[in-house]
Amino acid sequence: MANEYMPYVAIIGGLWTLKDDPAKTAEAKKMAREIGAALANAKMGLVVYFSNDESLEPHVVSGYVEALPPGTGASSIRVRFAESQRDQVQFAEEATRKDVFDRVLFGGKDWEAPFYRSLAVADGVDAVLLMAGARSTLIAGQIAVARLLPVLAIDKFDGSAGIIRTELAFVANAYPSSTTHSTAQLVEWLKAQVETRAKERAKARDLERKYKKVTSQRGKTCWAGGAFVVLLATVFYGLAKAPEPGLYPFLTFIGLIAAGATGALVRLVFWGEEDTPPIKSLLLGGFAGFAVGVAYLIPQWVGAPEVLAPSATVVKATDKIQFVSAVLVAISAGVGFDTIFIRLKRQAEDLAIGPGGQK
Repeated sequence: MANEYMPYVAIIGGLWTLKDDPAKTAEAKKMAREIGAALANAKMGLVVYFSNDESLEPHVVSGYVEALPPGTGASSIRVRFAESQRDQVQFAEEATRKDVFDRVLFGGKDWEAPFYRSLAVADGVDAVLLMAGARSTLIAGQIAVARLLPVLAIDKFDGSAGIIRTELAFVANAYPSSTTHSTAQLVEWLKAQVETRAKERAKARDLERKYKKVTSQRGKTCWAGGAFVVLLATVFYGLAKAPEPGLYPFLTFIGLIAAGATGALVRLVFWGEEDTPPIKSLLLGGFAGFAVGVAYLIPQWVGAPEVLAPSATVVKATDKIQFVSAVLVAISAGVGFDTIFIRLKRQAEDLAIGPGGQK
């Protein structure tokens, strides 16, 4: 059970509302043990909070542990308690099946706030089972309903669980009742609700992921388009309206940076990681385009300074050809350098280095 997905059900309720009727109390304890066994057979875990005999939890736990095959169910019962309850919340089954219990301590002395908060957090509780109970059961049930958690409220006994069940029956189709369903059927219904909600949440996460991907792609496209416009403007100004020879090297450097940034951002749009910030690709690509482009031009300038010569009065055709060639090289450098840098960074993150250089 511990090696597969297991939904966890918060067990909430109290039997002290039945204390004046010993027969009802005994019947409730018996049903609680049956519920525990059914939850174990359905491969659902428990979240429990109290272990005193008047609470619902110890009786559900008793039936649950009894139904577990030997050697199974590790950490399938999560025990949540406050500091003030450290020596109070102890289940009898912990003495023989300690591996089944996973004890989680709440910070602080007060039990009430963390108890309710455990039902409101995103993870930890996948469904709620209510039976009998009073004020805290009613509040917990309302929190679960507001969170759209699957709630199985047993209507066989007096208490707040019946109130929650009445509310849910008004809005849910064919909400089960203990008068028409067996304990096993009630748990089967709850598990089906949990599985349906899990599919709905997975679908919602998938839609959110797709939305983020679309919006992220749109932003990356805008960055790439902006860099390309700058590159086009630089190339146009460098070829059609070449400035004075003294300004041409500066224009060339701008073109190399724009070309490298364009190459890196175009790569990011088509092949990049979704979480890579466009500004990172812009900076890496711009640096790579400038460095590789200048390295490409230096040998040519050494052999034929042309536009760099102090006596140069015009930008010649050979200078423009050098400029275009360097821009093409810078675009390739932007694509390659950004790809290599991100790959090296990922490999460095995956390589764990321990003290003394040991892995």
